[in-house]
Amino acid sequence: MSRKFAGLAIAAMIAGLVLVNVALYNTPVDTTPVAPGKGHDGALASAAGSLQFPEAGDFSETFQRPLFTPTRRKIVSPPAAPQPVEVAVAPAEQPAPPPPEAAPAVAPSLLGISRNGGAAKALLRVAGSEAAAWYGSGETVDGWKVSAIDKDQAVLERDGKVARILLYPPWKNVPPSATPPPPPPEPQL
Repeated sequence: MSRKFAGLAIAAMIAGLVLVNVALYNTPVDTTPVAPGKGHDGALASAAGSLQFPEAGDFSETFQRPLFTPTRRKIVSPPAAPQPVEVAVAPAEQPAPPPPEAAPAVAPSLLGISRNGGAAKALLRVAGSEAAAWYGSGETVDGWKVSAIDKDQAVLERDGKVARILLYPPWKNVPPSATPPPPPPEPQL
């Protein structure tokens, strides 16, 4: 008798759940879009209870934090060394300025390194340009030939000069609070 009662009780619960599912299936759901600042009932929503989505232009801070820098801070060029001041005693004949081709060439800046199998590419940006491009070993960028790409530097050559560009340059003007903390000690077994 108790087995019959238990079976009837289970069948009654299943039938009840089926009826609840049918009732929920037939219930209409309001899927109309909600106007900004208004709730579903048309009244103004409170500032604490509404979701605020940022505009597409609000991500400028995100784009200013480079992916390839350990601190994720904006890359700032180190300050230029102060130029010595020359004092002329008497107005003398000024020497002619050097020809434009004798000006020192500025090497491109290294923004990232990609390794795919045995091939490595460097993301380089030419001085004065906002665009960057990927260059492999042997390719030329702004007169500089990419001669080697390591895990944290690229070696460029131009007119017999060699420039080693570090991915993470050692900045001398970084405050101590901006340096990453030392790694935790390894556990002793």
